[in-house]
Amino acid sequence: MPRLPEPRFVPDCAILVDGVEVPARAGESVAVALVAAGRPLVSRSYKYHRPRGPFCLAGSCGSCLARVDGQPSLRTCRVACRDGLRVETQNAFPSARHDLLAVVDRATPHGLDHHHLLTSPVALNRVVVEVSRRLAGLGRLPDRAPGPFPAATLETFDALVVGAGPAGLGAAEALAAAGRRVLVAEQAPRAGGRLRAGLPLRGEPPLAWAAEVEGAVGRAGGELALATAALGLWRDGGSPIAALAAEAPPRLRLVRASVLVLATGGTAVPPVFPGNDVPGIFAGRALAVARAEHGLLPGARCLVLGEGEEAAAVAARLAGGGLEVVARPGPALLARGRARVRAVELAGERLRCDAVAWVTPPAPAAELARELGARLELLPALSAFAVAVDAEGRTGVPGLFAAGEVTGPLDGAAAAAAGRRAGEAALRG
Repeated sequence: MPRLPEPRFVPDCAILVDGVEVPARAGESVAVALVAAGRPLVSRSYKYHRPRGPFCLAGSCGSCLARVDGQPSLRTCRVACRDGLRVETQNAFPSARHDLLAVVDRATPHGLDHHHLLTSPVALNRVVVEVSRRLAGLGRLPDRAPGPFPAATLETFDALVVGAGPAGLGAAEALAAAGRRVLVAEQAPRAGGRLRAGLPLRGEPPLAWAAEVEGAVGRAGGELALATAALGLWRDGGSPIAALAAEAPPRLRLVRASVLVLATGGTAVPPVFPGNDVPGIFAGRALAVARAEHGLLPGARCLVLGEGEEAAAVAARLAGGGLEVVARPGPALLARGRARVRAVELAGERLRCDAVAWVTPPAPAAELARELGARLELLPALSAFAVAVDAEGRTGVPGLFAAGEVTGPLDGAAAAAAGRRAGEAALRG
């Protein structure tokens, strides 16, 4: 049962994957359609030709690359399905499901060192290097050259909020309520961030709140820009400027704002154990979002690995969809499987499963803050850096605030409150 049995989740189109029709829903991502069709294996790694499949389902990792309509190395979790869309698995011969080049992985169990591989005699080395170059890489060149990119536009807003999760919505709400013209840039195609998962977590605002904030922002003359990624922040002429890339239609926006609130959240971090790259291992929060928005059920028996309220909620939500769910706090020692996960070994037990939901706090997406000189602090528990802020979200950089999971692990309710405090502090200057 790959999807919830509800009319709204019934496939309404078909995509072609290596020439085979795969049912899909128009607008959902190719990665979701493939997992729903029982095909979590999307690609092969460029060196060892190991199986690759979606993990983050949010565009922050590169494990679901494929050739789509003649364009190589696109993240299939960021490509919307439409009838007739052509998807080709890449880095494989003849296909990712039956890749003869996977022998490279099996033949080199201790790794492959190109720098010392058959370095002599010279003639043989040249042959080996040439063959290696043809076997490796990230797909064939595009079928056609890209068209000219539209010239960047320069815009001015009172405030720029990056991220439309709970923290970003909280900040935008506070700023818009004071009449500030706010641009909220969100990389995902929908606003809400973690609220899109629809998990019944204590104090977390409902997803409908995102629409309320969007309305408030619009009434104040601002904008909620979805599918718009912040590429960079820097100082130009003494004031900060941001480069934003919108997906549809493609365009580059240069935005000046006297107030910047970074609510970029975090990125899902894959587990660390042998076999962690086997297709069928997913970020738990992403699975919950895919279930809520697309009715996706990732398999028949799912192991939920993680601790705390969110892990328990993910397990309950997947079980409520009809999956057989086993929950363990971890740690896992080994995942087994090739085209998809078949079992996970933990201390003292081996659990059969065909999907794994990995539920841990994300790594703070602190890169933008660092670009403007904000101080970062190491979070040893996450082995990651977070933006250092005071109680009001001040970073120490004039005009730059941060709130939410970019500052460290927070639940949705706390993130929304932190965003409001940052927005209110920005009003005070």
